[in-house]
This record gives sequence, C-alpha cells and structure tokens, in this order.
Amino acid sequence: MNSLVKKFYLSIGLGAAVFLAFSVYLDSGLLFKTIGRFDLLAGLIALALAVLNYLVRFWRWQLYLQQLEIPIPPLGSIRIFLSGLALSVTPGKAGELVKAYLIKKSVGSPMGQGASVVFTERFTDFVALLILSLVGISSIEEDLLILVIAVGGVLAIFLIIFLPGAILLLLKILGRIPIAKRAVGLAQEAYVSARRLMSPVLLLQGLLLGVVAWFAECAGFFFVLKGFGAAVSLSAATYIYAFATIFGALTLLPGGIGTTEGSMAGLLVMQGITMVDAVAATFVIRACTLWFAVAIGSIVIVKYAATHDITDLDAAVNESTM
Repeated sequence: MNSLVKKFYLSIGLGAAVFLAFSVYLDSGLLFKTIGRFDLLAGLIALALAVLNYLVRFWRWQLYLQQLEIPIPPLGSIRIFLSGLALSVTPGKAGELVKAYLIKKSVGSPMGQGASVVFTERFTDFVALLILSLVGISSIEEDLLILVIAVGGVLAIFLIIFLPGAILLLLKILGRIPIAKRAVGLAQEAYVSARRLMSPVLLLQGLLLGVVAWFAECAGFFFVLKGFGAAVSLSAATYIYAFATIFGALTLLPGGIGTTEGSMAGLLVMQGITMVDAVAATFVIRACTLWFAVAIGSIVIVKYAATHDITDLDAAVNESTM
C-alpha cells in the first residue's frame, strides 16, 4: 500500500500548494480575515449536505452490488465504499480500483466485476453533473461551448455502450496494443457486468440518485456562499459547482485539485463576487466536500488495514491499470 500512500501524500501537498498560491496572490491576511467572518452554521449545513451526498451514492452503490449478486453485508459494503473516498484524490483515480480490490478480498468476486460498479458510478455521476449544469445554464452562458462538447462526449459514450458489438470491437483493437494487453481482460469483465448495470430502468435509477446526491453538494455550495454574504442564486450556484466539478474531472488531476478551485472562483467573480470572497468560498466548500470525504475515508481504510491483510493492494491496482 506504500505507493498509494505516497500518491495520497502527493495530492495533499498539491492541495496545500494551491491554497498557498491563492494566499500569496490575494494576501494571506486578507484571505484569513475573510474566512474568519464566515457563518459557521452555513458550514455545518454544507457538511450535512455532503453527508447526504455520500448516503445517496452509497444507496446507488448497494443497488449495483445487489444487481450483480455480490454478497457483501451492509457494514462491510459501507466500509469499502468509504475507503474509496480516501483515495479519490490519488493520481490516476487509483482509489476507485481500491474498491474493486476490496470487493475481491471480501467475497472473491473478480476485479472486473467490482470495476464495472465503479465505472457505472462514475458514468452516472458525470451525466448527473451535466444535467445539473444544464439546469443553471441560463444563469451563466459563457461556458456553453465546453458544456455542449461534454454533452456530446456523453452521447458518444451512450452510443458505444448500447451499439451491439461496439465495445467488444474496441477492446479487440486495444488488445493489439502491447501496453494495453494486460488491461483488456479486466475491461472485458467490467464490460459484461456494466451492461447489466446499464439497462434502461437501472440506468435511470442510477442517474436520478446521482442528481439527488450531487444537487445536495450544489445546495451546500449555495449555503456556503450565503455564509459569506454573497448574493448568488441557487440556480447559479448549482451551475458553478457542477461545471467546476466536471472541468476538474476532465483535467484528470487527482480530485481536480487546482483546476476545480480555479474555475469555481473564476465563475464566481463573473457573477460579481469579489476575488477574495470567491476564493474563500471555494476553499470552504472544498473542505466541506472533497477533503471531508478524504478524512472520513482515511479513518475507515486505516481501521480496515489494521484488521485485514491488504499488503498486495499496490500490486493489484498497478496490474489493473497497466
């Protein structure tokens, strides 16, 4: 697990560097003074809504596990789910494969089966965030082009998923590339299971739960802005949070660190919020969502590691991503 721990520390360092960079740019004294006048009640509401996000996503996680008939008791399942949050800020999204690994260690299910649940989670999250972005697009129109491109990408993914034989053909082509050969087997397993998770009814359920979960964090962002006295509508807050989250994810940086904060603060400034208030609100909401999740997940995975043998975690994840 040493290499994943190193990646985890690297991501924390990156987050600290982003905060330091903004502090130097804005004047750290002014930034801390602004954060100091934040209404703590608004922060508690944002934390509660973040917890709601995790609970709804765990509900969807359970739905997928039941569909694939993976027999994990609820307590063990929530431990695995929360453990993935701890490593969601690692480069290459290694934390997501940790969940597939822990499923395999718990009940012996193939890595590909667990990976299919993770893939379906991330896909429905992405589409849910796009839907939420569209809700507020009338409030901010400057980034319409990027949003249209993202929607087009999702439609292309839908086409590949539901077009008979398209995925198998794509995997066959990838299998001829030496560097991708080792990952094709896992991808084929994930594809077979993911097809079961993307039936029209189950896909709709996953998307609805995704919209509810991520709207909870968008609403948390709205309350954080109110905590700074910023006059931003719920619709605009929803768009800004959802769009910045999508943008951060598309950059493939761990947790979207740096890019999510930058785009979120920039969009707030375009709404007439002062730069210092925008940056302060951005750091508070990221603390209440991303870093709060990482803190919870870290506690869970440390306790899990104390009672389970996961010494081969690095090898399993590295083999799956090669």
